Amino acid sequence: MKAVVPFKVVNAKSRLATLLTVEERARLARLMLDDIIGVLRQCGLNVVLLATAPFTYDAEVVVSDKDLNSALNELLKAEVEPVMIVMADVPLITPDNVRDILKSPSDLVIAPGRGGGTNIQYIKDPQRYHVDYYGASFLDHLRIAEDNGLTVEVFDSFNASSDIDEAQDLVELYIHGRGRAAEYLRSIAALDISKGRVRVVKDDYKVQEARVPWKYAATE
Repeated sequence: MKAVVPFKVVNAKSRLATLLTVEERARLARLMLDDIIGVLRQCGLNVVLLATAPFTYDAEVVVSDKDLNSALNELLKAEVEPVMIVMADVPLITPDNVRDILKSPSDLVIAPGRGGGTNIQYIKDPQRYHVDYYGASFLDHLRIAEDNGLTVEVFDSFNASSDIDEAQDLVELYIHGRGRAAEYLRSIAALDISKGRVRVVKDDYKVQEARVPWKYAATE
């Protein structure tokens, strides 16, 4: 089965610019991609990278200059087998998360992101469905499924809902991440728990840092 992962090649994760340099954002985005693709491959999925520019990667790469919705819907029209779409900024997902999604009897499984977005979709019949990202895409995808008579399961998961868009989102990756992206983030930044809301800061700040005192059990 195919898993499609959209990936912005140039100026990835621009909303993290308040904390990370261009080089750091590019490195973090690439490592999140590596972590996610590693998880998908552990589950036996064939990964297709939908890239916004030519990109060398150990996977099938489809380059498109179309907007995200047009590019994905073009791919879906050509598919007759189930397809999973996974955003490239959900680095906390595990093989168990993916396997649970694949086990669903529903026609469509949606893992919502915070703020009304959509992080993962498992589409059993691509010919009866199309995507509509941006804005409150979770609600849009529920409507599209209803219009096409599809049964839907909403996959309620902390891991799958934790997307990395804003600087504040990095807290979840710093604390809960178990892959190379989290290791990299911890090497260039610190966790400030000195007052108020926990935040990730660069090491040129004087902070009271919280260590991550445990290790997650290794996943298969």
